[in-house]
Amino acid sequence: MDIEKLFLRRKHDALFNTSYPIRPDDWKQFRVEGELDYAHCEVLSFYIHIPFCQHLCRFCEYARFHVPNREIQNSYLASIEGDIEKFLNAYPTIRLSGFDIGGGTPTSLDEENFEYLMHIYKGVIRRVGVTADFEPSIEATFQTVTTNKLRLIAEAGIKRISLGIQSSVNHVQQHNDRVNPDVERMQSVLNEIYAVGVQKVNLDLMYGLEGQTLLDVQKDMEVIQLLSPEQVTLYELRSNMLKMAESSSKDRLFQCYATLYKSLIDLGYSARFGQNTFTKNESDLGLSSYLRHRMIDFMPYKGFGLSAQSMSPLGVSYNVGKQGGDKKELLAYNSYPSKDTYQLPKQELLSKYIAVSAYYGQFRLAVADRVFGQCFLRCFNEEVDFCLAHGYTTLDDTSITITPKGFRYYGAVFSLFYRLAGKVNQN
Repeated sequence: MDIEKLFLRRKHDALFNTSYPIRPDDWKQFRVEGELDYAHCEVLSFYIHIPFCQHLCRFCEYARFHVPNREIQNSYLASIEGDIEKFLNAYPTIRLSGFDIGGGTPTSLDEENFEYLMHIYKGVIRRVGVTADFEPSIEATFQTVTTNKLRLIAEAGIKRISLGIQSSVNHVQQHNDRVNPDVERMQSVLNEIYAVGVQKVNLDLMYGLEGQTLLDVQKDMEVIQLLSPEQVTLYELRSNMLKMAESSSKDRLFQCYATLYKSLIDLGYSARFGQNTFTKNESDLGLSSYLRHRMIDFMPYKGFGLSAQSMSPLGVSYNVGKQGGDKKELLAYNSYPSKDTYQLPKQELLSKYIAVSAYYGQFRLAVADRVFGQCFLRCFNEEVDFCLAHGYTTLDDTSITITPKGFRYYGAVFSLFYRLAGKVNQN
């Protein structure tokens, strides 16, 4: 299909964002049995998924449940500990470049089980080497952190906490089954975080939420100005992942992002237009080291727990629970192995890399060449020329970067580089 016609077909299609594969069945032909092989991986990252929350937000696309009782929490953590033990026994010489603990809400665990989680984390760190830029991170909410949990985080050596605000406006929260404390409570939590020795706080915001207006987005920026975290991450509502009608047009989403971007730059944060991570320290790019290496360098990672994703140089896998299921049955597992493993051809890995890097608004040519096993610019010269001619991207010696004009339809722009990936070409 003609590149321009392909772009026009995709520019208003919610399917095209930072998700890949476009549809679950697109990888069906690549499915294999067993686990991914990390035999040739000297350095990778770990991720632990804690699927428990006090409140279940309407917009969340991840596997999560209301917090179960203490015994189920403990059993779930024991399963993760066992899976990590098996992995480290199989690959005893690995080094970690990142380690994120997310969910769900890891801090929704009760005090005893949260201490167990930190025990698991510290046990890993005692056994493996870490890279010079290793910067672990944990997700939390203002309602579930306690003084003791913050102390345990600091004692474990975790220096970054990511807190979800999503929206600070009451009516937006109510529309989306979200609950946040008032700004005074938020500030009190941040003061406690810094007091125990945690050095970085990231705050998550979302745009495109049901009932959210530009005025609401501006109010969120007033909260950011008051709290002044080191990092801010913006997430667009990906309605296609939730099987719901898109609530905002591409133009409306662009307006929201542009408003947020200008406000954050005015507040002293650093980012390129089209990037979703903002920081006061340009060297960290607004990311934990796990996300830096995953998003920018496309380095391997291993996920532990219900529905967690993993990637090796050969493919991608998803643990038990990714496709849903009965809560009682899923939480009764004594191990969470890969349920869906895909051995991917290089063009599919390239497409996955480009989709993930779209969060950052840029992908690196050297990484694309490595993943693809060929010269990216030579193979995609027509697509690159189209994007440059229309002002959708820029090109320098190292990277292809989205422009403000291109970001309005970033999903369509980045998806042009999926062209070689089989059936995706037919959309």
